[in-house]
Amino acid sequence: MKTAFLASLIFIVFTAYVVRLVAILPFFHTQTRTEKETRDGGSVVRIQKSSQKPLKIFVFLGSGGHTGEMLRLLQNYKDLLLNESTVYVGYSDQASRQRFVCFMKDFTRCKVQYFEFMKAREVKATFLQSVKTIIGTLIQSFVNVAKIRFAMCGVPHLFLLNGPGTCCIISLWLKLIELVVIFLDASHIVYVESLARINTPSLTGKILYWVVDEFVVQWQELRDDCLPRAKWFGILV
Repeated sequence: MKTAFLASLIFIVFTAYVVRLVAILPFFHTQTRTEKETRDGGSVVRIQKSSQKPLKIFVFLGSGGHTGEMLRLLQNYKDLLLNESTVYVGYSDQASRQRFVCFMKDFTRCKVQYFEFMKAREVKATFLQSVKTIIGTLIQSFVNVAKIRFAMCGVPHLFLLNGPGTCCIISLWLKLIELVVIFLDASHIVYVESLARINTPSLTGKILYWVVDEFVVQWQELRDDCLPRAKWFGILV
């Protein structure tokens, strides 16, 4: 009797988590292609209009070009994303952090918190050194992601990502937290593929295409040829 009860309990829990997994992973959901819309017709607008509460947004700054594209994206959507918002900023190098500090001087009504994410691997690192840094990165990123995710509970929020490999770790941790904490409100992850990706997606894009809630490309050819689930709103940066 006890064995049957335990087996039934395990089956119920397993079924519940399978249903939860189907619910949180977007590629299980049917989605039609979108036609070209104006720059103000995207999903970010719907998040902002869904509540009168200020938006909480997370952005991750990759080095170099990724940071530049993220800053231009925020600038182009400043009225929606930086209007008395709380901005959580992930970064892995001080140069990107400093660029963001300078950028936010024009948005004094926003609250900003910074979170440093370790790089998963340094150039010319040995195998053992790489394993050590990868484990450290996973632990540190989980702590950061958990703090940010639970701080966003109950308010309109957005995770805006655009390219670095660390975005894969962040997205996977978010979905894992959402899977385990069943009663947590759904996260909203938007990934914007780099402007440089015209015909083929980046490696990060290939992974996150199956994970993020909305995948946005900036070239129609990329959507039509490779990524039918993606959305296209023209050039965003």
